[in-house]
Amino acid sequence: MDTSNMTLMEIFSNPDVMHTLSFGEKMLASTITMIMGLGITFTVLILIWIFIAIMGKVLGTGKKPAAAPAAAAPAPVETKASVEEASDDSLVAVIAAAIAAYQGANANNLVVKKITRLSGDNTPWGVSGLEDRLDTRRN
Repeated sequence: MDTSNMTLMEIFSNPDVMHTLSFGEKMLASTITMIMGLGITFTVLILIWIFIAIMGKVLGTGKKPAAAPAAAAPAPVETKASVEEASDDSLVAVIAAAIAAYQGANANNLVVKKITRLSGDNTPWGVSGLEDRLDTRRN
């Protein structure tokens, strides 16, 4: 096969003739192939991103939800018992604000009746995590 009028990429694409290339020519052809592949991939990804952004604006799903109002910081306290009460109160306020933001409702309509702190290492989250770890080791 006459390779005198073939381009480097044509020679590189033919496995019968490719062995005649030098190491430098093979590396150059590999680099060109890699750059073309990356270019095509990123071009398609950018087109998909643009398409999703346009569809989000057309369908109105690109709107960001309103931020929840910030909870007021508790006043500084000196005793240990009052510090724990203040942190529990701020925890309740944060939970109430998160639920209100999730539901899109006003925080005044939300009533938190009881929040109890679990003690010890065997909390429901800890037990669930331990069961998950044991299940993955059994399989």
